Amino acid sequence: MRRLLIPLVVTSLAVVAPALPAAADPSGTGWTQVFSDDFSGSTLDTSRWNYRTDSKAYSTQRPENVSVSDGMLNIALKKETYGGKSYTGGGVISKQSLRYGYYETRAKLNDGAGWHSSFWIMSGDGSTTFPASQRTEIDGFEIDSISPTRIHHGVLTWKGSGVSAGKSYGTTYTSPTIDSRAWHVYGMDWQETSVRFYVDGTLMYTAPYVPTDWTHDYTNIWLTSIAYGTVPDDTKLPATVQFDYVRYWQRDYYVDNDGPAAYGYSETGTWLPSTLTGWTVASPTRYATCGSAGNTATWRPNLRAAGTYQVYYYRLAATNSDPQTSLTVTHATGTTTTVVNGTTSPSAWVSLGTYTFAQGTAGAVKLTSSGTGCARADAVKFVRA
Repeated sequence: MRRLLIPLVVTSLAVVAPALPAAADPSGTGWTQVFSDDFSGSTLDTSRWNYRTDSKAYSTQRPENVSVSDGMLNIALKKETYGGKSYTGGGVISKQSLRYGYYETRAKLNDGAGWHSSFWIMSGDGSTTFPASQRTEIDGFEIDSISPTRIHHGVLTWKGSGVSAGKSYGTTYTSPTIDSRAWHVYGMDWQETSVRFYVDGTLMYTAPYVPTDWTHDYTNIWLTSIAYGTVPDDTKLPATVQFDYVRYWQRDYYVDNDGPAAYGYSETGTWLPSTLTGWTVASPTRYATCGSAGNTATWRPNLRAAGTYQVYYYRLAATNSDPQTSLTVTHATGTTTTVVNGTTSPSAWVSLGTYTFAQGTAGAVKLTSSGTGCARADAVKFVRA
């Protein structure tokens, strides 16, 4: 992506058995495939992908270097003067924005020094690696072609426009069995409190990335290769980096009051912006007119799979919050109401129970203010049981 693979200080967590099967496709365990491209056509589907077009380090990235053939996405690496650089690379960035879930690709990288290839997620459209919108960056793999068996997995946080937010987790290792010049499957499972990184179905590293570290935003998928770190070996050019497929599965569903996750959020009554921050850093929240009864906020997810989910409401604790906030869960067998005391500290996810839900948008959580204090709305989540 951007850096030489210099070893970072690694936060070590116990390596446990993979939560996902060694084979690709975690379906059958509550996961639903939401995004995929097997690159089966003869051209890139530009309704789904943007091209990487920045100039960085030793190369300019060109759409002309990206092709689709024989079921593969091909990124050509060339010695070519363009955009003020002596080499050209390329890549693609998904137009769809995604957050928690399991991301996977199968890739075969090039031989010869001087190229930095990666499978990663971060907000952006490919015109720059430093967009104003960048917050979370998760690197499924970063590999410098000078060391094809040396792999980096990690998480970085950004304030936007290339300004670091200070938190990072990562590991860099040399593998005796993984040579990136051959085909390998790379996966990353991003959950609310961690990111787990896999190669060929084996868990290689877990990053403890929690919402209080930094903003857990919606991101785009990047598949890229640029000339970086070491001047490319001209004797190995032209070369090609290939991706067989990219896929994303979702299991848990978050509905917020703002941003892309607000697709199923609605209000009645009078609601105002609050100064309280929600479940992840800088997450905006709302409050109903204090002392007014009957204001409602509703969170309605679009569940892609029927099943059993544990439902949570994010309680925003404050001395003037509503001490009798009513939360009604609509599920497959009826409705269940829980009263939550908003004055109880700290702010935290509160379980509303575990229920069965049909596929689609029939399920919901509805908040109703009691008329005492200020009812507060941030987010709910449906976690697959």
